[in-house]
Amino acid sequence: MRKTFRRQTSKINPKINFREVEDRLDRLSNSRIIENLEIYNLVKDLTNRVCFSYKDKYEKRWEQFYLPLKRKGKEISTPFSVVKYKKDFFCYFFQFGSLHIKKGNKETEKVFKEIFQEAIRFIQFIKQTKGEIAKKTVPYDFRTGKIKGKYILDRVISQKAKAKIMKDYEYHLQRDIKTGDCCSLNDYLNTASICYKASFGKESSSLKPLEMYRRWADRRDGGMLAIKNRNSKRAFLNWYESGKWMGSHPFEIVFSWHRHGIHLYPPSSNNSWRYSLRVTNYAYTEDFIKMVKALINSKVPFLAQNLEEILDYLTGETYFTVNNYSDNSFSYVPSREHKKAYFKHIEWDKLKILKEINLKRHG
Repeated sequence: MRKTFRRQTSKINPKINFREVEDRLDRLSNSRIIENLEIYNLVKDLTNRVCFSYKDKYEKRWEQFYLPLKRKGKEISTPFSVVKYKKDFFCYFFQFGSLHIKKGNKETEKVFKEIFQEAIRFIQFIKQTKGEIAKKTVPYDFRTGKIKGKYILDRVISQKAKAKIMKDYEYHLQRDIKTGDCCSLNDYLNTASICYKASFGKESSSLKPLEMYRRWADRRDGGMLAIKNRNSKRAFLNWYESGKWMGSHPFEIVFSWHRHGIHLYPPSSNNSWRYSLRVTNYAYTEDFIKMVKALINSKVPFLAQNLEEILDYLTGETYFTVNNYSDNSFSYVPSREHKKAYFKHIEWDKLKILKEINLKRHG
């Protein structure tokens, strides 16, 4: 089998250089539109040679095609998928970008024609090797998988530390401390100041609660700071229940440009008359834990949303996607450094291989 495979792979001889495709597609921009009947018919021919992966009344999808390329003197193949929506084709080239193929008579670069000619030609190699050629030629920066955070994060906390935090928090909940009603604006700012001091230490030491809030919170306070009587619970509750703050971020006490930072919600009937602490951007998880500890020590009635999930992240037990965008993702680079440090820890996804190659038409 090895000799047979070598004979077959030696005949691939890709016609396209990796850089030619990389230079003409941009994964960060919209699909490049190709209006050319010849290329349209090549995509149609490509999809007619294999069984579709998915179909509904709106679209038809084919996964997984492979494009043979030359990269730095090596023969590789890269995955791509095709979707037919109404009468147009959309081709998604992993790590490169996408093409929107329409019927038309506009001239286009030769390489776009060659892309689909090469993909059609490569089908015979997939069939002859029962998919093994894809497994041998797709480089690992063009594959997806997952890896636990403990193998890539700069530092993690111990399971013992996690257990201690969970134990302290559960004991805090068992004490069933509640405010009994809403808070005043000053109550809210004073509680937020406990969080700020825990997270920012000396930076906050000379600041008053309102100054801390103005420094680190989202500035869209929704009129909260305009409450005239800052010691009145009724005034705060009236403002809260008015809903005028909807669409603003008065409770984002630590602002983040990416998604949201850390929220501290005031006591209400929705959270059993306790404060509620939540972190969205995982860059702030360590600050979040500092705040949790400080609120527990200060005997503040509060709920820590998704605390165990955050602790899993900090202990390195959370999975990061590899070469695939998500809230927690990691890009694998085919280098000696990455291979030595990360490769053995990555759980790679199986390549999608067309199980049936059919040269007859499939509608």
